[in-house]
Amino acid sequence: MSRGNNQVSFSQQPRLGVVLIIGTLLTVANCYWMVLAEAMFRTIHMTVQSIAMNAIFFLFFLNLINMALKRFLPRAVLSKSDLLLVYAMICMGSTVSGHGFMQLLIAIMTYVHWFASPENDWQNLIWPHLPPWITVANKAVLTDHYQGESSFYFIVNLKAWAIPTLAWSSFIFALILMMLMINVLMRRQWVESEKLTYPIIQLPLRMIDYPAGLYSNKLLWAGIAIAGGLDILNELHHIFPAIPGINLKLHNLNRYFTEHPWNGVGWFPISFYPFVIGLGFLIPLDLLFSCWFFHLLWKVQRIIIFGFGLSTRGGGYAGYQSLIEQSTGGYLSLCLIALWVSRRHIFTVLKSVFGVKPSDQTKEPISHRIALFWLLLGFLFLIGFSTAAGMSVWLAVAFFVIYIMISIAVTRMRVEMGTPVHDIHYGGPDLLIPPTIGTRQLGARNLTILGMYSWFNRTRYSDAMPHQLEGFRMAERTDTDNRRLLFVIVFAVFISILATFWAFLHSSYQMGMLNSHMIWPGREGMERLQKWLTQPLASSVATPVSVFIGMISTLFLALMRTRFLWWPFHPAGYAVSNSWGMSISWFPLFMAWLVKGLVLRHGGFRQYQKLVPLFMGLMLGEFMVGGFLCAFGTITGKTVYSFWPY
Repeated sequence: MSRGNNQVSFSQQPRLGVVLIIGTLLTVANCYWMVLAEAMFRTIHMTVQSIAMNAIFFLFFLNLINMALKRFLPRAVLSKSDLLLVYAMICMGSTVSGHGFMQLLIAIMTYVHWFASPENDWQNLIWPHLPPWITVANKAVLTDHYQGESSFYFIVNLKAWAIPTLAWSSFIFALILMMLMINVLMRRQWVESEKLTYPIIQLPLRMIDYPAGLYSNKLLWAGIAIAGGLDILNELHHIFPAIPGINLKLHNLNRYFTEHPWNGVGWFPISFYPFVIGLGFLIPLDLLFSCWFFHLLWKVQRIIIFGFGLSTRGGGYAGYQSLIEQSTGGYLSLCLIALWVSRRHIFTVLKSVFGVKPSDQTKEPISHRIALFWLLLGFLFLIGFSTAAGMSVWLAVAFFVIYIMISIAVTRMRVEMGTPVHDIHYGGPDLLIPPTIGTRQLGARNLTILGMYSWFNRTRYSDAMPHQLEGFRMAERTDTDNRRLLFVIVFAVFISILATFWAFLHSSYQMGMLNSHMIWPGREGMERLQKWLTQPLASSVATPVSVFIGMISTLFLALMRTRFLWWPFHPAGYAVSNSWGMSISWFPLFMAWLVKGLVLRHGGFRQYQKLVPLFMGLMLGEFMVGGFLCAFGTITGKTVYSFWPY
């Protein structure tokens, strides 16, 4: 029995029927869990980090079931390809139902109608510019939705939600399908040709490809005991305050910076998340260094800007809006760099599409020609959807081009450096375009649709594109048929969209949106739209200049990295380091950098490889104990200790 076939001697090709049954059940259950845990009870934020902890949670139990089946019913054992496909389906469900994606959409679909009042005058200011097929306006339907103690399954409720649900479902499906087709076209370059590290998949890949070797390692269980033990201790402290706990979460250092200009440092937390330390140990050393170094450099920029009064514009979690725009410029440059490095592959793909020079596509999920067709069709659908809603064609094209560029950058960066979080708060095209063009020039209809699009641009927690590419990489490592992986991803996206709408509306009509934790997305988007409409912004060069500075800085770092081997700074670290996610992760990454550097310096690569299971154990321990606590809190409605992030 070989390492690659350690479970059973039967064929490793997936049994698609079994996969779809198990995957569908777990995906629907997962979407329901996400909605209750994140949106309704706020038990824990499971989808604001790169690695889907809930998918690892389910995968661990599938491993346990497999061990039992191997002993008592070996022919029923799930092969590694089966496990991969089920894992991919759960990951897709996590992105679709996640805190940074559909949860925000459903919150914003009704807010403008329910909270309209004579004081804000939204009925005259916003309502006329909203197409009726993307919102729910029926006051009786919304009363039950917001106050609860009712049922979603009344005919009047089902009818009111049917058309907006269908419209947004088609939009989401086209958006994610477009990302998938880009991955199909770039798969060979990013999966097979470039030597990318894919840190995020290291733990689930071992759980799928070689679970026996992983679980027999004593260091893994030591890591599980450390991380899980700390979380259990803190849960006991939560229940019985007399028991001492260990605060691993956010300690805000800005209380020590009280004098001008140092008090301009803003929110400055440190934390000790074990799973972030564990994941950081798998990240390349130069990328680890760049993450925490550039995060501190952004803090220096904040102090300088505050001290000299250089910015009057607001911002968000990442500080001044000009700094957020620099980060976005960094992402745009990362996209251009990724495309430039892949230019030969792109030309090869185009030649094969147009029949100039056929290429071997036997390992591809679908042909490049079909993938490009679906990519263009998805893009045209999104443009058509936007223009039908009231957006100008040129604005829709510019909007989605920028969105796609950021998606490519996030994906390419994540598979190379595996950052725990890659959020970009308030740095999407919905907030870049209005101050550049001017809100009066854009007009009320364009601004309204931009406001309605804030849900999938607010952050990039739940991007599906990185999960898709990581799935292709895992398929390559486990000899899984890419065609089957493509099919289950598409199927999972379809199921997840419907499951998330159902889970959210089923819950909201029982509990009431007013009792949930998802009022703020609608308030944020609509109040910003109200400000645009009542206090117009003139066109300004401030935003494009900030974006340009970020682009040039990233290109400079990339150029220096290619010219000088000793250059320690990675351009991706510059772009990702100015964010809410890096604010809460930078210190664990610093600790991982310090430990990994010492291990490599004094023990070499062999010693590093021996210690990898220990740090995987830190991840698995938190995910399993945290998952148990989250499930308990979700089922009972009780508050429990949440290891992440607050």
